[in-house]
Amino acid sequence: MGFTRVGEVKYLRVNPSRRIIFFDLDGTLHQQDIFSSFIYWLLWHHLLNLFLLLPLLPVVGAGLLIQGRTTRWPISLVLWSITFGHRESILLKREEKFVRWFCRRLTPFQKVRQRLLDYLRYENTDVWLITGSPQSLVARVYSNAVFFPRVMLIASQMARAYGGRVLVMRCVGNEKVSQLIQRIGKPLQIESGYSDSNQDNPLLFFCQNRFRVTRLGEIKDMD
Repeated sequence: MGFTRVGEVKYLRVNPSRRIIFFDLDGTLHQQDIFSSFIYWLLWHHLLNLFLLLPLLPVVGAGLLIQGRTTRWPISLVLWSITFGHRESILLKREEKFVRWFCRRLTPFQKVRQRLLDYLRYENTDVWLITGSPQSLVARVYSNAVFFPRVMLIASQMARAYGGRVLVMRCVGNEKVSQLIQRIGKPLQIESGYSDSNQDNPLLFFCQNRFRVTRLGEIKDMD
C-alpha cells in the first residue's frame, strides 16, 4: 500500500492484514490549533477586513448553531471575509510568515509523537494523520518532521474563490469518516485511534482501541 503524500490523493483499498492507525493533529500531536491560530493571525494583519467580517458574524453563529459545529460553510465564510481583496501571491507570503511565527510557539506532545513513531517501525502498519487544519498549513508546519513523509495525510482544503479563499472541504466530524472511506473503502477497521476532541468520536467509533489525549499531552485509554 502506497503513501498519500502532500498534494496527492490516492484512492486505495487496504489489505485486511495491514494495521490502520488514526491520529488527530491539533491538540493531539501538539497543543495549539493551526487553523484557528492562522485565522486570528491573518485578522491581525488584515484589520480592514474586520469591516467585512463583523456583519457576517451573526450569520456564522447561526449556521454553527443550527447545523452544528462541524459545518463547513460558516468557517469558510470567516476565511473568505478575512482574505477577500488580497492577492493569492500575498496570501502565500502571509502563510510563510505565519508558519515561522507558529513554529516558534508550537508545543509538541512528545508522548503522543513517540507513540506514532513506534507504529511506524512496523512495515504492516499504515498511520493516517487526519486533521481539520488546511493541508497547505500542515505541510509547511511539519515539513521538517521526521515522520511526516511516512504518514498519510487527510486535511481540510482551501481554494481561491470570490476574491479570497474558501474551504472547499472541512475535514472534521463525520467528514473524517467519509474521507477515509473514500481512500481505503468499507468497512472501516481501524486498530487504534488518538484524539483530544469529541468531534472525532464518529471516527473513533470504528477504532478497536480508542485513546484520548489530554491538554497536557497525556494518553488516556477511553475503553
